[in-house]
Amino acid sequence: MNVEEFSKQFGVNAPQSSLVGRSYFQIPKNLQKFVSKRPAFAGKCIAHIRGPVLIPSIDFLQFVGKNARKKVVVNKDGAWLFICGRDIFGKSVVSSQGNPEVSDLVVIMNEFNECLGYGSVVAPLTDKKIVVKRLFDIGDLLRRERKSRKVKAF
Repeated sequence: MNVEEFSKQFGVNAPQSSLVGRSYFQIPKNLQKFVSKRPAFAGKCIAHIRGPVLIPSIDFLQFVGKNARKKVVVNKDGAWLFICGRDIFGKSVVSSQGNPEVSDLVVIMNEFNECLGYGSVVAPLTDKKIVVKRLFDIGDLLRRERKSRKVKAF
């Protein structure tokens, strides 16, 4: 999946980007000529490719969240649980935008209009059970870092 395909899932036009290694970067026009020289990084990072999955950067995720057609706003408790890797329950949903239906991809926002991640609607938002299945959240970055660091005991 590339940045354009990822963005279209949410009804957002992707910014112009270039693939450098396994990462997409938003590169200023005056530096585009250096992409053919295979730099390690260039410009502002938009996303990384991890296997078949595209992992958006925090900045790009916020851009998608602000411009997405379908959004679900959750309360403080729901936001915390979502960042910790849990799914969204109906009682955590404060409001929604774009009339999300079952099997739609939605962006998860907190009450301060910050994008926390995205997921798939699995039940009507008024149900008491799990209504949005988590696909990616901003806590993923911290969980990955914790797994990779091995501390030796003395």
